[in-house]
Amino acid sequence: MKLRIGFIIVLALLGAIGYVAYTQYAAGLYYLAGQYDRMMNPYGVDPDAPEPTAGDRLFHRSMFIADLHIDTLKWERDPLQRSMFGHADLPRLNDGNIALQVFTIVTKSPLSLPWSRCVSGRMPDTNTPLNFMQGRPVFSLKDRALYQIERLKDAVERSRDSDGPELRLIENMEDLERLVDDRLAGKSVIGGILGIEGGHWIGGDEATNEDVRREMQELFDAGVRMFAPTHRFDNALSGSNEGCTRYGLTDHGRVALTEAERLGILVDLAHISSDGLRDSVELLSSPVTVSHTGIRAECEAPCRPDRNLSDEDIALIVQNGGVIGVGYWPQAIGPSVWRIADVMEHIMLIAEQEGAEHPSHHAALGSDYDGSVTPMIEVGHLDVLTAITRRRDNAFHPDVTRDIFGRNVCRLFGTVLPGGDVDAASELCARLEHATPPPTEAAQ
Repeated sequence: MKLRIGFIIVLALLGAIGYVAYTQYAAGLYYLAGQYDRMMNPYGVDPDAPEPTAGDRLFHRSMFIADLHIDTLKWERDPLQRSMFGHADLPRLNDGNIALQVFTIVTKSPLSLPWSRCVSGRMPDTNTPLNFMQGRPVFSLKDRALYQIERLKDAVERSRDSDGPELRLIENMEDLERLVDDRLAGKSVIGGILGIEGGHWIGGDEATNEDVRREMQELFDAGVRMFAPTHRFDNALSGSNEGCTRYGLTDHGRVALTEAERLGILVDLAHISSDGLRDSVELLSSPVTVSHTGIRAECEAPCRPDRNLSDEDIALIVQNGGVIGVGYWPQAIGPSVWRIADVMEHIMLIAEQEGAEHPSHHAALGSDYDGSVTPMIEVGHLDVLTAITRRRDNAFHPDVTRDIFGRNVCRLFGTVLPGGDVDAASELCARLEHATPPPTEAAQ
């Protein structure tokens, strides 16, 4: 009996020691993940950035502002708590007067090796060790996506009892209408839309068309309302603009995008190859987006042409009635923060050449906060971008700025989401024209 009791005590001690060692090991990994977050998501500083005036700030606060792309769910920061590092969370989005934010899900991001001219899905994946360090799903890309979906839904639930703004999941036209009405009524609420950046687990040699449709239905049922078939490498749906072959849409890619359109999921062509982009706009009748990008025209280092849109790409998006989200990081826009507005102006010039009735309806904000980039504007100081649009040599008309900063995204989702259409979207987003008018020069 004494021997048995002693054996049990030894097992208990070993278990306790193992538990302590494991928790210390897990805490160490979690710490490393936080340090990696700090390293990958700094802010850039442009000394030429303007200081907003009181008039700039008033105008900024009067707008309905929407951003088409952030990767905050990739990191283990609490979306409801103000963080001292990284780019975005609900308090900082609120500081920047964001009304509608797309939270995009990354599942795989291969290393871009310095001796390679392309990004391959066979290269080491940076998300795998990050997920391991954060205690997230490691082996299944689909499980990685579902985990991030649940993180946003958890934040939505908890925000209802928090002291800060409410985070509300937007899944259909009725949700969008309620968000617009509540924002115009002065309520502290931010709409969140779930997006996928790269459907890498969908399709392929062993999948059928029905398998692809089922995967898209599962994403829709989980709340996803924006879908990009590719990320930085070629996959079973399409080639990527940084991939090694850069082919167009595959048969499974066509099935996935057709099903997305049928369900009411906005198709995002960020990162897709030029051939894939052309195939997509020829295939789809609903407007699409490129959620976060720059342009190849006047692409001054460190701007990367392959990642950005050609004039032909822009023209195709305009012809489709789509919207292009302009990013804030140097690889998209070049070395100057003022280039953000220059890129927006270039998109509008292409739209005008294409005979667009409203050239300003085709540009939007696509920050790529928390996307392992160095944006040149802090989200809490987004009024810097408002000041740029008002002070550049060819200053934007206030209605143009309102379109780009939010009304275009409102119309886009109002057209594509379940229950929406072009007329309903136009009527809904016209309400945003009655927000507080911009201040006069005397008020500045």
